[in-house]
Amino acid sequence: MKKHFTWWQWLLLVSFAIALAFGAWEIEQVGNHMQYIVPAPAQASGEDAKPNQPIADAVRQLQEQSSEWDTTMQCWTAGGVVERTAFSSSSGSAAGRLELIGEDGLLVRPLYLQYGRLPYTEEIERGDKVILLDEQLALTLFRVADPLGREVSVGGITCEVIGILRHSKQVGDNQDYGAYLPLNAVIDEYFTVDALLVEAVPVAGMGANVSFETVVENWRAGGSLYDLGKESMGAGLWLRVLLFLVGITLVLRLIRWLNGRVRYYAKRYRAQLQVRYAIRMMPEVTGVVLLFAIGYGACAIAVAWLMNYIIQPVYTFPEWIPAILVEWEDIATAFWNVWQLPAVMVEWRTPEMLRLRWLTLLTQGCAAAEGVLLAILYARWHTSAERMAESLHAMYREGVIVSTVSAARPIAMSELGYVLCHDAPDAPMVRIINVRRVLEQLPAGMRDGSFVLEVVDELIPQNNGRWHIACQNGVKTIREVNRDWDLQLPVQVLANIVYGDQTFADFLESHAGYDMKMRSPAMDGMFDHHLTYGRK
Repeated sequence: MKKHFTWWQWLLLVSFAIALAFGAWEIEQVGNHMQYIVPAPAQASGEDAKPNQPIADAVRQLQEQSSEWDTTMQCWTAGGVVERTAFSSSSGSAAGRLELIGEDGLLVRPLYLQYGRLPYTEEIERGDKVILLDEQLALTLFRVADPLGREVSVGGITCEVIGILRHSKQVGDNQDYGAYLPLNAVIDEYFTVDALLVEAVPVAGMGANVSFETVVENWRAGGSLYDLGKESMGAGLWLRVLLFLVGITLVLRLIRWLNGRVRYYAKRYRAQLQVRYAIRMMPEVTGVVLLFAIGYGACAIAVAWLMNYIIQPVYTFPEWIPAILVEWEDIATAFWNVWQLPAVMVEWRTPEMLRLRWLTLLTQGCAAAEGVLLAILYARWHTSAERMAESLHAMYREGVIVSTVSAARPIAMSELGYVLCHDAPDAPMVRIINVRRVLEQLPAGMRDGSFVLEVVDELIPQNNGRWHIACQNGVKTIREVNRDWDLQLPVQVLANIVYGDQTFADFLESHAGYDMKMRSPAMDGMFDHHLTYGRK
């Protein structure tokens, strides 16, 4: 298996990341307001009746029923939608979508001008026949980019062009062109309105979604309700899971790194105690402890933030959670509560909701692909220390007994079991690769006796074992046993004893990293000898 990504794999990784960033940005642009779209009432009949007076009456009824929105909504509006209508001018004609602006409609969804102005509040309330065109529709109708003051016919209604809007067709737009006209401008005209659209910007933490749903469904039934803030969170849910997994992985790697540094400085501190007083090391120790405390504290804060980040959708989608998590009936009820609503036969859709559904597919696909690529990359990725750890096993299989390195990064090498056995500046770090071969090379010494030695090696499992060492008349025998030990040494400590300068008695006085149950003369006789590793 290849150890690194090829160029096209990196290209895919970057491409999916860019797509996810684009999707997240587009989801954010949709907004968090709520929508309710319902078929418009039929036109009134009779000579004296205004054709679209039922629309005006419906809007007035909503205003009367929405008194509680004064505290739960920042602003709201009731407008209209004509999915497709004809536009014509003296220079051309086209078909496009017409949105009818209600009172406060420009507060709920701001429009961005290219030229001209937006309709005044008085013009919207009076129903003046003033219209906003998007840039491409203006070019199609008038062949010029700035047709301000000219007239355009919309479904038989003659309107004055007062502004040109930026044109950016997006997913969810069924028509190439769009225009905006005050809702009250069609009340007196024989003009067919397809749907009424109620939109509101909620106040956070005030139960706005429940209030909105209750009012609009009591007002007119048979419409489609959308909470765009809630749907936006659902659209980015897979991206949220991916970011959580990446974040928690990085935090765990940081904790692992901090743990290694703690072990290194603990060993360094114990070694320094042999030559320095503890009181003189207090400033350095205090600084190191403070830095580690800050590091672990930052990790704890990051973990808490990540857990809150991944749990947050539960508060937004409480219908996903069964009343009793282990009851099958409650699980089934929660499932059907979630999936019955999207299964309605007839649904009225808005461009924003269609855009969110497309963005949901985009983020799901890209997040899944990005997650797979990151998992493969993480599986293939090794730090330099991990690659060195693999090389230890390779050296053991090749018969290497001891390894020496001149390390520019002693902390990383100490995590692999390397130790500095001499204080000289040019002394390399030493690592025992094959414990048994090293024990066999040590001479028996002049003291007879026997003991059981246990060696602990976290990286090379073959070195973990217990050996019965017997010295008699200058002859040493070693055999592996399964019995209680007399002396327990980590492999780093064994390297210090075997390749260092201290006598075994001096080492015991330092209390540096060993554990002993019973002392034998054979220990002093054997460990008072030191092996060389080519150091001059």
